[in-house]
Parts: sequence; structure tokens; C-alpha cells
Amino acid sequence: MATRDLNQDYSAGTYPADLPATFLPAFPDARTILAALPLYQPGTSRLGKANFVTFVDFTLENPDEIWELEESEGVRLYHYLSFLDRNTNELAFAVEVVFFEDLMEVNDFTLLVRAEDVKLLRSGRLVYGREKEWEKEKLVRALNERALTRYDENRLDEARELIDTAIRLSGTACAYLFNNRGLICWKMGRVDEAKRDFLESITLDEGNGDPYFNIGLIYFDEADFRRALHYLGRAVEINPADSQFLTELGHLYLEMEREEEALRLFDRAFQNDPADAQVDFHLGHYFLYKKQEPWHAVKYYLKGLKKDPSDQLALADLALAHWILGNTRKCLEIHKIIQRNPNLMPYTISRLVYLNMEMGHYEKALRYYQEALSQQELFEPEWLHYHAALIYAKTGRTKQAISILDLAVRAGGDAVVKKALTEDALRQLKRMPDFKKVVRLSPKRRNR
Repeated sequence: MATRDLNQDYSAGTYPADLPATFLPAFPDARTILAALPLYQPGTSRLGKANFVTFVDFTLENPDEIWELEESEGVRLYHYLSFLDRNTNELAFAVEVVFFEDLMEVNDFTLLVRAEDVKLLRSGRLVYGREKEWEKEKLVRALNERALTRYDENRLDEARELIDTAIRLSGTACAYLFNNRGLICWKMGRVDEAKRDFLESITLDEGNGDPYFNIGLIYFDEADFRRALHYLGRAVEINPADSQFLTELGHLYLEMEREEEALRLFDRAFQNDPADAQVDFHLGHYFLYKKQEPWHAVKYYLKGLKKDPSDQLALADLALAHWILGNTRKCLEIHKIIQRNPNLMPYTISRLVYLNMEMGHYEKALRYYQEALSQQELFEPEWLHYHAALIYAKTGRTKQAISILDLAVRAGGDAVVKKALTEDALRQLKRMPDFKKVVRLSPKRRNR
């Protein structure tokens, strides 16, 4: 409410006729004010109610407590209190607000200098207390941190339960909680729920780039490049200096074969954060898989691993690049480094299945395949199953090969069928009725 209007309404002690009588005690005189606030310098010789008009907006915007008092049917009074002495809570500035017919009006304000006056106004129903809210906020934040810890530990059911409790306790919807629940749901494989949470987070805080980035990555994974471009692009607009946002948008541009735009984004990411290895890793991935230039891929992977030597994804791809180039010794050295890691990621395990298959270590490859199946998340399940099917076929276990190939076709559809029909390792299977059945019925199975 404008200060001028308050001065006009209250400096003479007059009130609109349709507002109820105030419950506040009279404003104290100058001597009482100076006794309570000896350091207060009003800047005028006359000290009274008009000098405290500016306190009204501050109290309404930053109350320590809000108490409700129902005066009559359809009319509610609220007392906003701002304590000037937080040690005793006996000296306070009070603003009385009346709500009626969906309207809010300041009814009166005063300076409370007596403990009994403060106690009287606190006899209603407490609807807001700064200390109480802060205690609740600390609890909500603690629950959120515990949920993220469980998320990192892959204890996802516990993480989901903790974050749900935090959202219920928060009262007012918190954007960061919905973003974090979206991450948990995504890791649990509940992609639709994750999308809803990210969109809710965006609705609550349009200026936070994280939920845009996260839902953009989901659409990227789903090869919905139009939506991925919208959300990843929006994340970069919100925070154009974030190297992770720039790098993933650049990665998307590479997949869309917009190489010049991608390289410009990678350059911006590098300028903003030269220590971020992800730019090098994305370029390595691009040259290894899209351009099929493993010698260039090795250069970028080595450059990135100098910054982040423990990155499993980069190590696995570097081993594969060396294998393609015929650098068997280097491939095996990297393979040993990866094996020493007690917590292999789904991507890494999938690459180890393929790499060991290529090296002829079939039983080791199948052990990695079984390890992959024991995890909640599979990376590119169609190709994980496909490579396992190849191993079973190469080792003469045709029944298992057909069964696993069926899983690959169900997950990947026509792309897997096309690959299987040209695969020399499946030559013996192609004459079998079961193989033809898997290939012929794959679209129906996918649709069903």
C-alpha cells in the first residue's frame, strides 16, 4: 500500500466507515516512544504515528508472526507483528489487516511497548511464525539432502519417500524439490512422472535452468530432438555461462548434424570453464561414433582424461577406439583400469560387453552382461541384448541366442532387425524358423 495513502488515512486517526473497529491499542505518545526506542531519530520535532508509516510495508512484507482473529462471519482480522527486540519479544510493531469480500485493507497500525499488549495480540490463531517456518524449512532441506544422498547411493525407494515427505512438509510448493524428485523418478525409470515433476518445477520457477536442462535430456534420450532443442536451448538462455548446458546443447546439435553450431557452443563452454572435460569427451564421442574417425577420438579423450582421469565413459570409449586402431596393448591397459572400479556404470558395463566380445573373451563378456541385467537401468538395452545374442551364437548356444535376440528386437525394433539380417555371426540362426519368427513378428510385438 502506498505511503501517501496511509498518511492520508491514519495520520488524523480517521478510518473508513466500512472497516471494523481496531483491536490495537492506541499509538503511544512521543515520550513513551523515545523511552522504548532511545536511538530512534525521526528527523522532525513532532514524533507520532505519522513517523512510522514506512514501518507498515516492511512489516507486511517481512512479518515475524501473523495471528488470525475472526471478528464476525465473513470478516477476518490478521495482526502482523515485527519484533524490534528479538531477545524479549516485548517490543513490536503491529499492523492490523482486515479481509472481507476477497479484499485486503490495512485497518490500523501501532507500536507495542508493553508486554501485555503483545501477549493480547498473540492470543489468536498463529498462521505464520518466522521461527516456526525456519525450523520447518531446515527440516525440509535436511530431508532433501538425505534424499539426494540416497539417490547417489542408488537407494531410490528411500530417496523417493524422503523427497515426497519434504514436498508435503514444505507447504508452499518448492521448485527445487520437484526438480530433485524428477531426477529420482527418472533414475527409477518412471520417465513420465519425471517429466511432470520437471514441468511443475518450471512452472514454480521459470528462471531456474536445471529443470529445463533435465527434461531436455529426457527428450534427447528419446530422440525427440525438437522438444530437446526447445528445453536445452531455454536452459542456455537462462544461464549462458553454464558449460554443462552449452556442452549438452552442442551434443544435440552434433546429433542433428549441425556441426558448426555445435563447435561454437563447445568453444563457448571451453572459454567459460577450461577445466570441464565434458567438451573433450563429447568431441571424442562424436568422432568415434558419428564420424568414425577413432584417431581423432583418441586425441580428444586423452585431452579430457588429463582433466578428469576417472571418467568411466571416456575410458571405455578410449579403450574401444584403441581396439579399432589395432592398439591392443593400450586397449588392455585401459580395460584393467576400468575393471578396478568397484561401481561400474550401465554405460561402462555395456561397452565392456561389446569390447570383450570383440576381443574374443566371451565368458567375461557374458559375466558383464549378467551384471548389467542386475541393475535397475540398462544403457541402450537393444544393443546390450544384441551383443549378448551374438556371443551365444558364436559359442554355439543357439537357443539362448534366439531368446536374447528376441529381447533385442523387442527393445530396438527395425534397427535391430536390419542389423541382424546382415550379421555374419548369425548365419547359422537365419535358417531356423524361430529366427524368422522373431524377425517377422517384431513390429507387432513392439506395437502390442
